[in-house]
Amino acid sequence: MCVSVGKINCYLCSKIADILPHGEDAVITRVHCQNCGEYVITGQAILNLRNAPIDIKYILSSQTFENYYYEQKPLTIKTDHIQDAKDITFLEKLYKLSYYLYNETKIRGVGSKIDGISHSQFYCKNNDEYLYILETLKSMKIIDFEKIINPSVTGGDCISYYRSPTMLSNAMINFESGINNIEDFRKVYMTTKDNGNPISLNFPNSNNQFNFNTGDGNFTAVQNNSIDIKELNTLLENIYNSLPEDTDNKVREEVKENLAIIQSEVQSPNRKNTIIKNSYNVLDGIAKTTGFLASLAKLYEFIQPYLQ
Repeated sequence: MCVSVGKINCYLCSKIADILPHGEDAVITRVHCQNCGEYVITGQAILNLRNAPIDIKYILSSQTFENYYYEQKPLTIKTDHIQDAKDITFLEKLYKLSYYLYNETKIRGVGSKIDGISHSQFYCKNNDEYLYILETLKSMKIIDFEKIINPSVTGGDCISYYRSPTMLSNAMINFESGINNIEDFRKVYMTTKDNGNPISLNFPNSNNQFNFNTGDGNFTAVQNNSIDIKELNTLLENIYNSLPEDTDNKVREEVKENLAIIQSEVQSPNRKNTIIKNSYNVLDGIAKTTGFLASLAKLYEFIQPYLQ
């Protein structure tokens, strides 16, 4: 890294970062952030970021981190990057964190605990979403991590902290065998067509199980609390089936993944309402057809009492 010529709050994550020399171009700033990596940003992009939603900044933070980590060169952020910034699917987030941990494990050695990870490095809107990804990867037997329970400083419930994820040896072998992209990841961990059995994800802090078949979008579930699982199951299926016929496969996967998140969280005794609402908002922006929106409205009417 070049010698710092000053300090600023990072334009993407707001943490203290270094300004690096960048020739005589006064309209371009070069930044090195421990969280976002190294990036270059134009003056107009800086102005546009002032009014950009926080989610957009974290998407850009993930892009700059990913580019600098794998390519070892700074990404140049222009106005177009801000306008075109889009979130990725839940499955892609699972893959990206897994692949990063695989690379870090190769560098540090099997059994190493990987610290220093920020939620904004992996397209997570907040720490809750990052923790949810950690829990999901653990349920898939890809990673393990430390869980520390501390009493709340306000005298309320205990607070859970998650840190130091470690890639499990079997997952390391799977990646060594050839997981190089999202489709490889899907085939190894998510595809059910070969054996006909749906994937089962058992989420921590929950006695419930959510099953989904990635081949045909069928939803089934096991319920262990008072929620009417049969009705919930019907509502989920109706939403998926009401997608317009010309919906592409990537959007269908995104719908499926967010329905899975809602299903798991609504049933969980420790449900995270923010995660449920975030997934619902994603679905709300997927399609604007009357049938899809009507099915989605029925789901919200059903789960709303559980968000109290």
